[in-house]
Amino acid sequence: MIPLRTIILSLGLTIATLVTYDVQGSGAAVNIGLLSTKKQTSVILTPLFGDYLVNFDDKEEYQLKNQDLLHLVMVDGKITAKTLSGHIGSFLSITISPLGSNGSLKLKPVIPYGKTRAYDDALKISVKDDVLQVINEVNIDKYVAGVIVSEVGLNTTFEYYKVQSIICRTFALSNFRRHEEEDFQLCDKVHCQVYGGRCGAEDIATGAKLKGPGDILDAALQTSGLVLIDTAIELINASFHSNCGGQTVNSEFVWTEAKTYLKSVNDPYCLNQKQAKWQKTIPKIKWLNYLERVYAYPVNDKKMKKQALSFTQKYRLEYFNNYKAIKLIAIRKDWRLRSTFFSVKESGNNIILSGRGFGHGVGLCQEGAMRMADLGRPYKEILHYYYKDASLIDIASLRYLLK
Repeated sequence: MIPLRTIILSLGLTIATLVTYDVQGSGAAVNIGLLSTKKQTSVILTPLFGDYLVNFDDKEEYQLKNQDLLHLVMVDGKITAKTLSGHIGSFLSITISPLGSNGSLKLKPVIPYGKTRAYDDALKISVKDDVLQVINEVNIDKYVAGVIVSEVGLNTTFEYYKVQSIICRTFALSNFRRHEEEDFQLCDKVHCQVYGGRCGAEDIATGAKLKGPGDILDAALQTSGLVLIDTAIELINASFHSNCGGQTVNSEFVWTEAKTYLKSVNDPYCLNQKQAKWQKTIPKIKWLNYLERVYAYPVNDKKMKKQALSFTQKYRLEYFNNYKAIKLIAIRKDWRLRSTFFSVKESGNNIILSGRGFGHGVGLCQEGAMRMADLGRPYKEILHYYYKDASLIDIASLRYLLK
């Protein structure tokens, strides 16, 4: 594996991040920070399959065979390493790499206690700010597959897995320098995409066979290197959400910045899906007090009060009742609503918010895209349906620009 690297091209039209691929076409490696919010001080590592070479401070070496155990504890700024055979020593850094072309490790957080997870390829462990810093150096296609398991699950179609593989890869590379100062590229949390580790065919805890992981990894490998770019040849912000309620929303309605490829599209495919509709009941007096207190909304004005109690969205709007002091994204946040796509109706002493969709509504609607895949639409058509004016390219095809 070769490390990913960021390359800035000055050609009038630029792409901010390119990933080079080796002559066999296999993906590069990406460094993912694990357990980033756990303040981990003790972990146990065991090979799931394959033998591993453990390197201590770039000097001493130890071979960790299948089902061996390595216990690491942070003590006085160093990592104390133990095996079932006894104490090895204390070190500043430890690298654990597979001896063959493939390997997978089980990682068990001990202090604090956590769920056992499996990770492909290599782990690098050091001490930072009095806790263990654990980094997974993993093939990017395996990383993408691991993200899909966490973000999507195992119950959709192969064609949709290809869609999500391209989205996840594009997102990862467009945010590639997010954690550069921490010595890794991305973390395993929501803002970098949730990454739960290896996309495996067995449940780590129970050993039960799982359906779907093979398809997910195959989808990531079949789309290896494919990313989405805009008309300026920049990687797009490949945003997605659960359900748009029948219409996606312009990016500037949510994040202020307009993107040509993140424009509102009508989406009939998600209308009968799980997250398509919701309701919330709020006391009328509480609703009116909120509008008056937070936004100085004139609730004592008869006409304005009536509008506040009978708001309708036939199509997505940016503001509540065209009152530009009140953005719908603010109401969604304040009331913890599933989406901004809702209408308001008076009902006795209450109001009923009847909503559509789940999520911010920008970019690809997952349930709509899944339905398109169910109907036999190919992954390229699905991507272009939601990301207007975006182009699908293979990064490997751009290698000639580096010569």
